[in-house]
Amino acid sequence: LEMDNGTVFLPNDLYPLEKETFRLYYTSASTDQQTIDIYIIDSFGQMQQLSFSFNNGNDKSE
Repeated sequence: LEMDNGTVFLPNDLYPLEKETFRLYYTSASTDQQTIDIYIIDSFGQMQQLSFSFNNGNDKSE
């Protein structure tokens, strides 16, 4: 998982957001279904969880 400014995220670490709008990039190296949970915590300690599930769309049937 990588931020639009090139910051690579490590699992279970906190990263401050520099601006209100941001973009995340994810590249899977697996053929299995992936699930990513992202937690956003504001300066008041309120937390919002977002979950994303992905399937490998690289179908190379012969």
